[in-house]
Amino acid sequence: MAANILYPFTLMSLLIIYIFNFICIIISFNSPLFQYPGFSILGVFSILLYSFVIIICAIKKDLFFFFLPFIILAFPNVINDFLPSFMMGPIMESRVASFSYITHIDIFLLYGLYIFKNHKTQNLKILNLYDFLIFVLIICLFFIATIIWSISNDLLSLFAIGNYQIRYIFLFILYLLQIKLNISDFRNIIYGLSFSLFFLLIESSFFTLSNGRDHLISGTLAANVFANITASITLFFVFINPKHYSFPKIYFQTLKLFTIMVGFVILILNGTRMAMLSFFLSGLIYYLITSFKVKNITQFLTRMFGYGFLFFILILIALQFNKFRSIITIFFDLINFNIKLNEDTASLFARLHMYKVSLNMILENWIIGIGPGRWNFLKYDYGFQTMGTLLTNTLLDPHSDYLSYISQYGIFGIAMISFILIKPAFKYLKNPRDLNSYFGLIPFTLLISGLTNSNTLKHQVFATISMIIFIVHQNFLISKNNRFIDK
Repeated sequence: MAANILYPFTLMSLLIIYIFNFICIIISFNSPLFQYPGFSILGVFSILLYSFVIIICAIKKDLFFFFLPFIILAFPNVINDFLPSFMMGPIMESRVASFSYITHIDIFLLYGLYIFKNHKTQNLKILNLYDFLIFVLIICLFFIATIIWSISNDLLSLFAIGNYQIRYIFLFILYLLQIKLNISDFRNIIYGLSFSLFFLLIESSFFTLSNGRDHLISGTLAANVFANITASITLFFVFINPKHYSFPKIYFQTLKLFTIMVGFVILILNGTRMAMLSFFLSGLIYYLITSFKVKNITQFLTRMFGYGFLFFILILIALQFNKFRSIITIFFDLINFNIKLNEDTASLFARLHMYKVSLNMILENWIIGIGPGRWNFLKYDYGFQTMGTLLTNTLLDPHSDYLSYISQYGIFGIAMISFILIKPAFKYLKNPRDLNSYFGLIPFTLLISGLTNSNTLKHQVFATISMIIFIVHQNFLISKNNRFIDK
């Protein structure tokens, strides 16, 4: 019953959202915050690359799932400059930036629905879809309430550029209902994650050198979020079991080692402490919840010494850098209530100021929040400029996934963060070795770094987590001989 209602209702809701965004484009033409499509040489190259991927996927549909992680996570965001957009903050901000009403991710996901319209679908009777239906209903109610309570065209347009979170998750719910993954699709997605990490290393290296930065920053994912998603994907490759996905053993072990090296190089050169902390803490939790589910003492000792040696080497490398050694100092200062403003703790104090802004927003708008896409624009109305001189008038975010959802969605934010991050993470914790649930390691790791960063406020990361929702709910089991079978 839920399946029969969910697909048409989600599709209709998504169509209404796109119509709403189109109307916002029209009514915002005269706003100084509206940005017409622009042009750049790098943008032209991105269009050519994007077109190349589209053509390949049309010729060989199976490669769609290889390119899916690349397009949604690593593809240069400059491609969206060719689309109408709206400023995310006042023009007077020092790093004023805009975001498009529709993105390259929207287009690619819609394209996927089209090319797989005759694909073998899920056995919807097996899937438990009532929680999906309830979630869609709740978010639709939020969508309507936010529009009704908006008091200006600018706020409507800010909501239009910020509702990418709703669009992406609705699109992947349609994917879940329409597309049934096979073992080859799983392998292609994993290959795509590895390629995406490598591409981001190359892209961030060029961006960092061309902008004269002293640490690795991505032009697509910026700094902290770049490191946090890298940590989660790198850890995914550390613990992955190639037998579950029928990978060629020697070939995949080489790819696995290469991906881990690429990911850890990014973490070291980027220097985000919370990313490194989430990497090791999430890794420790995985080890603890799986180590006592081994066949014999030999396997237990092999795992203990194998992973122990690997993480000892990685920790030793990280501690060679002052940025990561300062984690220990900050930790002891915190437990001794002796935290002081200095070079190592400046980012912590700045975050505390932004947390206060978010809490002010929550206290005044606890029912439906301030609305997605509006945090940076409205921060000046909630005490941002009265909280010290650490922060300047520049593009900022709540720097906490938890506060991000609650401040923007109000009580509906509980449903968002539960469905997007906690639900797949919980499935992973319940069965960390299941080939579907294992993907939940990525949102689980982001739940840790999400304490100090708004990871899923980056639309690429949110799309990646939405893809994982699609993956972890595939109705497959793994047999005793590690073969992929239907439920």
